[in-house]
Order: sequence, then structure tokens, then C-alpha cells
Amino acid sequence: MYFVEKRVKEFRDRLDDSGNEILFIILEFDNERRLKKFSLNLTTTICGKRFGVARYDCGHGYLHMHRFYRKPYTKELVHKEVSMQTVKELRKEMAQNWETWKKAFLENYGGTI
Repeated sequence: MYFVEKRVKEFRDRLDDSGNEILFIILEFDNERRLKKFSLNLTTTICGKRFGVARYDCGHGYLHMHRFYRKPYTKELVHKEVSMQTVKELRKEMAQNWETWKKAFLENYGGTI
């Protein structure tokens, strides 16, 4: 019997001093240590409750982005390869845009929280 070991690395990036804006990063590697899939999940804390604002992931076999800050929220295909370079690019994009995306989230859903 052949045993496949899952190699998962998880990280948490605080995007502001309060610690309310967090980017959760999950990387999954195959046995040859190649990146197999990943997720980047931008969250915010409002009134003590954590909400997803945006997420990139490969959970359905292809890279896509969930824009939870839109109403209704959207899921869009992303035409990039699954690689560490892509993770770095998307992480940078999320770190640069989190304030704009959070503002849109609050404008669209703030009255219902």
C-alpha cells in the first residue's frame, strides 16, 4: 500500500495594527514538495465576529476568486498557474487592496451585521 502524506503549511498575516484584518494562507504540497493547491482568505472582525471579505483558492480544481464584499458576491475564474509566484502576487494584491474591499463590504453588508 502506498501512503500519500499531506504536507500543509498555514500562515496568518496581520494587515493592520488592531489585528482585525487578517490574511489566512494555506499551502498544500505534494510528496515532491511541489505546490498542489492554496487558499488566501482575507477576513475582518466586526463587532467581535469574523467575516470573509475575499478569497483566492483552488478548491474546485481551478484557481478562482470569491469577492464576498460584492452584493451579490461573485466567484471569478483566475487565469494564473498554481505556483509560489502566483501566491506571492495574490498576497501582495490582497495586502494592497484590503482597505478598499473592507469598505465595500461594509457599504454592502454593514447594515445587516
